[in-house]
Amino acid sequence: MVHTASPFPDNQPKDENVLIKPAVEGTLAVMRAAHKHKVKRVVITSSVASIMMKTNTNKKDSYNEDDWSDLEACGAYEKSKTLAEKAAWDFLYSLPKEEQFELVTINPSLILGPSIVQTDFTSG
Repeated sequence: MVHTASPFPDNQPKDENVLIKPAVEGTLAVMRAAHKHKVKRVVITSSVASIMMKTNTNKKDSYNEDDWSDLEACGAYEKSKTLAEKAAWDFLYSLPKEEQFELVTINPSLILGPSIVQTDFTSG
C-alpha cells in the first residue's frame, strides 16, 4: 500500500488545520486500512519538511531517523507533514508487536512531474 499525497498550497492558509487535519486523518486512514487488511508494508511519501524545520538554535549539518521538525519553526504544510508522519509511526507502535507491519517513509525535498488533476494546490 502506498500513500503519496498531501496538499501543498501556494500560500499559507488562514487556518492551518485546513492542511493538518486531512494530512493526519488521511495517513491514519491508510494505516488503519493496512492493519485491517493485513498489509505487509506501507510506503508513505513524507517530506524533508518533517525533518529539517528547526529554529536557529538547533539546526544541524545532518539528520537521521531520530530527528523531527520543530513545530514552532513550521508553517502549515511543514507541520502537516510532520504530524502526519508522526501519527503513522505512533499508530504502528501502538499495535501489538505481532500485528505490526513494515512502514517505510521517504522524505524527498522535491517531487517533479505532471499534475493529474487541476486544483488550487501546487501538488495537484
